[in-house]
Amino acid sequence: MKSQKVKIFVQLIVSFTILCTLPTVRALKCSEVEYCSALRNRPPANLYIVDVYSIQIDDMGIIRFNLLARSGIEDLEVNVFAYKDDILRVKIKEFNSTRFELSDVFAGAPNLAGVQSVNTEATQMTITTNIGSRLLVKFSPFNLEFYRNDVLELLLSGDRLFIDNPTNSQSFSVGLVFPESDHLYGLHQHATGLTLRNTEAAEPYRLFNIDHPNYPINDTDSIYGVVPVMYGHGPEFTAGIFLHNAAQQFVDITHNTDGQNMAVFMVEAGTLDLFVYLGPTPAEVLRQYLLITGTPYMPPLWSLGYHQSRYSYYTQEEVKDIVANFDNYNFQIDAIWLDIDHTDAKKYFTWAPQNFSDPIEMQQNLTATNRKLVVISDPHIKVERGYSVYDGALENELFVKNPDGSAFEGDCWPGTSSWIDFLHPEGRAYYASRYLYENYPGTTPTLAGIWNDMNEPEVFGVDENVMPGDTVHYRDVLHKELHNAYGMLQTRATHDGLMERDNRTARPFVLSRSHFAGSQRYTAIWTGDSTSTWEYLDISYAMCLNSNLVGIVFCGADVAGFNSDPDDELYQRWFQAGAWLPFFRVHSHETTKRREPYVFSDDVQQVVRNVIQLRYKHLPVWYTLFHEHIAYKTPVIRPLFFQYTYDTNVFAIYNQLLVGTDIMVRAVSEPGVSSVPVYFPGGSNEYWVSLDGSTVYQGSGNYVDIPVTINTIPIYYRAGSVIPRKDTIKPTSTDMYDDGYTLIVNLDSSNQAHGTVYLDDTTSLFYLNYVEYNYLSLDYSGGELTFTKIDSHANSGQFDLVVDVVVTHQITELPSDGKPGKYVETRYEVDSSGNLLKNMKFNFKNATKLSLKLQ
Repeated sequence: MKSQKVKIFVQLIVSFTILCTLPTVRALKCSEVEYCSALRNRPPANLYIVDVYSIQIDDMGIIRFNLLARSGIEDLEVNVFAYKDDILRVKIKEFNSTRFELSDVFAGAPNLAGVQSVNTEATQMTITTNIGSRLLVKFSPFNLEFYRNDVLELLLSGDRLFIDNPTNSQSFSVGLVFPESDHLYGLHQHATGLTLRNTEAAEPYRLFNIDHPNYPINDTDSIYGVVPVMYGHGPEFTAGIFLHNAAQQFVDITHNTDGQNMAVFMVEAGTLDLFVYLGPTPAEVLRQYLLITGTPYMPPLWSLGYHQSRYSYYTQEEVKDIVANFDNYNFQIDAIWLDIDHTDAKKYFTWAPQNFSDPIEMQQNLTATNRKLVVISDPHIKVERGYSVYDGALENELFVKNPDGSAFEGDCWPGTSSWIDFLHPEGRAYYASRYLYENYPGTTPTLAGIWNDMNEPEVFGVDENVMPGDTVHYRDVLHKELHNAYGMLQTRATHDGLMERDNRTARPFVLSRSHFAGSQRYTAIWTGDSTSTWEYLDISYAMCLNSNLVGIVFCGADVAGFNSDPDDELYQRWFQAGAWLPFFRVHSHETTKRREPYVFSDDVQQVVRNVIQLRYKHLPVWYTLFHEHIAYKTPVIRPLFFQYTYDTNVFAIYNQLLVGTDIMVRAVSEPGVSSVPVYFPGGSNEYWVSLDGSTVYQGSGNYVDIPVTINTIPIYYRAGSVIPRKDTIKPTSTDMYDDGYTLIVNLDSSNQAHGTVYLDDTTSLFYLNYVEYNYLSLDYSGGELTFTKIDSHANSGQFDLVVDVVVTHQITELPSDGKPGKYVETRYEVDSSGNLLKNMKFNFKNATKLSLKLQ
């Protein structure tokens, strides 16, 4: 045992030395990037006019016309597509363009709606689509205006359009004005609040995937992910855009005095391919965006539980001890994670031969307690002959290449490495095949998830520690043209590999640091290498709310922060906040003190234990919300303004969130406080019932100081909601599968309530392939609780709703004069006939509606 400790100590020293010798990463500013500096300093100019003789509409209803340019720059062609669901698309490029165009973002081919009429006048052309929207093309100077119901929602400003195409550059700029907007939001991923601020006298927002540990807070710097989606929100309309381009981008934001908000995109390469979403609500623009880029499979239920990770757990005995201690100290846990040190010399798809000598035995140990294993797999492959993953990729020319055609080599965790070319279909297929059980010795179905990290992609010792832009991908695409999509393409391959490994019957789970538009189909994300400070706790809500607004709903933060050590108060507060994000994982750097909950004092343990148990009680809520995200394209968590669009006070609020529509949580992200201000939205007819059963607050549109202790944060159920919970404490989500539900019925002022619940087998794809699930509406009125099948076509017979307890919360005293109201709680475990309610089954095999009398 002594030699084992020495080995671990040596590993820690080596890893720490590598970390300390890495160059400090500093994100570049626009002024330091040649193309951005040139475009930003270019004054507005009308460089293009419409060639009216070129206007045509083809048989598909696609509008085409040409732009004639001033001398010195190239003429352009414009294609306008009208899709169903109020979606429009504009593609602008040179004739015979050689620009790279993405082909991997879309979930499927968009459905063309076509053109109803075209009216050409002397100075402009009006295009009315079959979806009722209207485009106004102004000829000289060129402008493109987008109307919905005769309201101008977006303007592509011709004086900001410039497409450069010398031999060494393919940069372009485009200006977009949102005339109806009061706020702009989007441009994921930045460590900032929800609204985009004016950058006229500051740095523009940068969109460039980069490993940026300890990233600055409230800054426009790039970090790990990019989704070039922006929304303009006003009191009447919300419009959105998606710039379908994976090259580096900078975005200047201007808030004009006339109320119009403008964004100028400055892009390094690729095609100007712009999707326009005409809303008219935040929910509609998100739905329109997701109709193009897609939604994920249902997550396996275990992935919504608690995850324990560290960089690193060094031996399989340590893994087994940690899981045993979670049981010994009565902490629920569904998955334990292994970082890079579980491999043989940082060679992915291998095991460290001494410390993980029998990985199958370790997985069997986890299986025995219904736990899962997640391991890391980065995109860099150690350059070492005899390492089968490297040999196969080299022999089949599946690595990213140097300009001279040789395999690119750089430095990363294993030392000299090469990177799989995930743009290459065979590269993706090869990488996916590595996950097959026969190709990944020592794996079983218990290894149920994969963590793709370092996939910006990171290369040590080069500019910004990212792959050089002149490296070459499949079909001679330069890396700078697809940089932001590299991580998405890796997770696509990983997702495919896990699907094929289990014969396309089991749901994959993947976590990725780098991500792009479309990543939501394959992966969860987290907020990266944060620091254990209150500021990083505070901003984690904004970052995950923003990711939900661009469709990547499965988001979380490293609970308690990745770098440095939290004190006990911050540790507990981060657990309390992190439990209300979709992805719930503790993860920390190898130089930090241990973070497992059982290493803390009894008092801290009890706070954390209560938090984890509260998370598991609400797993039915989380699971149902993921189904509704897939079915309706709604976010899982959402900022207050998403639900209460008319309330002008809520846009600045990001330390409160809504879980669906019915649960509101306010993170306590301030140290040493005995109360925190909570904003109650919704108007005079909306009421919020405290989770602790003490008070009712009205949606007055005001802040109220709410007392807190170290044991509590403000959590409220919306009056009028039914919250499905599972309140029996079991070690894992799998152990809870057959447990009955506790239904929390929060009656509104009319003594009515509504909710939903989704049930399936929690792990397979049978819900999709064979429509095997049950989705129910839960409605309370007049003392009766009614259960109604929402999807009548679903094969729901095997998914009975088992109810143990019904708890009603009835308002008995309305809030007044700023004082909270009160409610009474009634618990029903025995029905009116004296029969025990516990384990009452509502079988929907031959029924679509069943009811339960409570009074």
